[in-house]
Amino acid sequence: MDIQEIEKIRQQHLAGQWPKFLDSVSIDGLRGWSGQSIRFPFPVTAIVGENGTGKSTFLKASACAYENETEKRTYYPSTFFVDTHWDSISGVNLSYTVRQGNEVSSFKIRKPTKRWAFPEKRIKRQVFIFDIARTLPLDASVGYAKIAKLAASEISTNEIQPDYRNFLSHILGREYTKARFAISDVDANREVGLLTREFGEISQFHQGAGEDTTLDLMRSLQSIPNTSLLIIDEVEASLHPRAQRRLIRFLLWLSRQKRIQIILSTHSPYVLQELPEEARILLLPGTSGTNIVYGATPEFALSHLDEKTHPELFVFVEDREAEIFLREILASNSDSAELLTRLAIIPVGPSNVVQIMGDLAKNNKLPYKSIAVLDGDKGSNGSCLNLPGTEAPERVVFNDLKQLGWPELTARFGIGAGSLHTYLEDSMLEPKHHKWTSMVGDRVIKSSTSVWETLVNQWCKSCLNDQVREDLFREIADAIS
Repeated sequence: MDIQEIEKIRQQHLAGQWPKFLDSVSIDGLRGWSGQSIRFPFPVTAIVGENGTGKSTFLKASACAYENETEKRTYYPSTFFVDTHWDSISGVNLSYTVRQGNEVSSFKIRKPTKRWAFPEKRIKRQVFIFDIARTLPLDASVGYAKIAKLAASEISTNEIQPDYRNFLSHILGREYTKARFAISDVDANREVGLLTREFGEISQFHQGAGEDTTLDLMRSLQSIPNTSLLIIDEVEASLHPRAQRRLIRFLLWLSRQKRIQIILSTHSPYVLQELPEEARILLLPGTSGTNIVYGATPEFALSHLDEKTHPELFVFVEDREAEIFLREILASNSDSAELLTRLAIIPVGPSNVVQIMGDLAKNNKLPYKSIAVLDGDKGSNGSCLNLPGTEAPERVVFNDLKQLGWPELTARFGIGAGSLHTYLEDSMLEPKHHKWTSMVGDRVIKSSTSVWETLVNQWCKSCLNDQVREDLFREIADAIS
């Protein structure tokens, strides 16, 4: 993740430096949507979810928010949501909130019966939509077979700008000395992309799928106007993980340079890992429709829980440290063996995400039994349990063990008390408690996870109050039954 680039975008966006911005889209009465709204809190956002959760529907609805500056390129709902013999679309409301400078306005596009109804005057903005997953290779596209067989010469050529050719080289991890699009003497309306590498020039008829789609994308993005809305469906298609990461970093840079807003859909953890938590939007199927969760971890956002395990209860926590803390607490109960086989403890992200999952679980909006557990330093509105203590788990465990003189840890780590106690107490001088276990691990030659598991296990033996353990055990056992 490019932290510096993201922080620049965050600060500039908060300062209102994106003069045109689509704030939210709400869909009611279309493809299972019943009024849910997606907010776009960051200039580059990614929508993630299982197949069929409605990602593409939201992208297409977003593309319809504006009248394009070039009227012939305007996207209409009738372009995407077509009446067929099998599908009759009516009773639809698409609601939008948009910003133009300091002015915020809301409007609807409706289809009460047979015709779509639009606002009297639509806001203008350049809109571009790319469906990378459905981009055909050139040799499979209509009309290009004739060019491949009959072309004898070029009648024109158009080179990719050097800066964007360099971005293309960086994203795909190989050097291209030239990138261009040529028109042959066979068809003046169809361009063929060509890339020059160390062994010569190759056309899109023989390029790899990733080269093919990324070359097409770069051609469009080099000339995309400032303040445009750019929508890309399945942005990771045909790209290996490193190329996915580099593409997202490029799109972040492009967004800031040209003040464009970018909305993506993805199934890739590598894409999500390059975006800040406010830019990740998870569509989560529920018992009464799709739920929308902001800020979920990439791992949780892309996990297919029912394909890997079939627990009777999902327990949502903030992070890996909270997962280990809770598991060790439950394991210290004499009746834990059966309980732990019946549940899965899942880190989902920061406290606000845990709170959202707790609310959904309490209101029976998830298709599986679940409960949420916040760290002890986070309050709850009644839909979540809390881990022991009133501070972050690391602070609770380290402080309690220190007060007892670090019991039994010298034997468990195999290090003399003088050195070990120094390592432990030195780490506590670091203001960021999340670093403590890795700092100790560096000194005792163990992973931070191993250090944390040892400390938590000993804390459960030496410090955990029996009543606190029994109450937490009972709450989780009750949630199963």
